[in-house]
Amino acid sequence: MTDGPLVPRPGDPRLRADETSCLIATMPNLWDNIFFWRRATVVLAALSLALLVAAIVRHDPPEFSSMPIIAVVRDGEQRPIWAVRLARAAHQIAADSLHVQPVPAGHVYQLWLSASDAAAPHQLGLLPQSGRKRIAVSPEIARLLTGAGELAVTLEPQGGSLGPAPSGPTVFRGTLESSG
Repeated sequence: MTDGPLVPRPGDPRLRADETSCLIATMPNLWDNIFFWRRATVVLAALSLALLVAAIVRHDPPEFSSMPIIAVVRDGEQRPIWAVRLARAAHQIAADSLHVQPVPAGHVYQLWLSASDAAAPHQLGLLPQSGRKRIAVSPEIARLLTGAGELAVTLEPQGGSLGPAPSGPTVFRGTLESSG
């Protein structure tokens, strides 16, 4: 005995073809389900909000050509090798290669900041052999770059210094020009 009428399911071998199509037609339609549309609305609203936040937060990269040069790194004969520009609001610097400087095999040039009020040098990044390289810096480093100090370039193993301090010799130097 059953409590109610037996409801056949589509595909039941006891049903004829016309009965199966009738059952399929009477099944709840996903597009008519209010819970489906509520969930879809929540998902699409969250996605729209995420895209809006991403569009607001996105900043155009700074145009470094119009930024003042804060330091020129020179070799031992005082020839300019790299010009360094600061986009303080974007927390980025650009190192422009002025004179192609060959790097010994298995090594790279790494830029360091020695600020007057800091005990240890701050690692800034690896320098390009030619062209321009953008380097992200922290807000604190951007502030230090506007004051008195010196930039040093060391010869480091491929990938740069593994520690917080230079591991190779200083090969080039440049003095920061206070840009406020």
